[in-house]
Amino acid sequence: FFKEVLDLYKAGVGSGHLLENGILSRFTYHNVVAAGLQSGELDWVAFFIHEYKNALERKYRESSYSFNLARLEFSRQRLDAVLELLQKANYRDPLLNLAAKTLLLKTYYALDEQDLLQSHLDAMRNYVRRKRVIGYHRTNYLNIVRYAEKLLKINFLDEKSVARLRAEIAAEEILTEREWLLACLEA
Repeated sequence: FFKEVLDLYKAGVGSGHLLENGILSRFTYHNVVAAGLQSGELDWVAFFIHEYKNALERKYRESSYSFNLARLEFSRQRLDAVLELLQKANYRDPLLNLAAKTLLLKTYYALDEQDLLQSHLDAMRNYVRRKRVIGYHRTNYLNIVRYAEKLLKINFLDEKSVARLRAEIAAEEILTEREWLLACLEA
């Protein structure tokens, strides 16, 4: 239903109903971009990211803008641009920081930067363990790190090992990157 959700967001943003005193919530901004990316409307997403940047609360403007632009560039497979955009922002919000770290993880994997990826996974695991404010998100991000490490170590020629990991990922209860991880096993 991403297309339907996107249509509702388009109507809400266009009419101004999703703005409060001229300010667009950073959460709405992220959700609109997510719906647009899932719907494959990359040109519209690019328009939205730029058009509504200045409607974001100043405190979160640059980090939300660069993160969502990085998400768009990842969808376009412009991986060098993703790296550059993720390095620019200061992610004060721990959950946005973790989302950016996850996007960076996926970018390193796509670039086959195994050493960088392993170092990043170690740092990400430490970050998750240190941050007490993320609550139940901790399990999800630790699972992402754990399965990404398994992807790094698996022998893709061993069909039984790949099938076992695929089943393990599919059965994991808390894992927001399940679709991406499974797609990596199909590649």
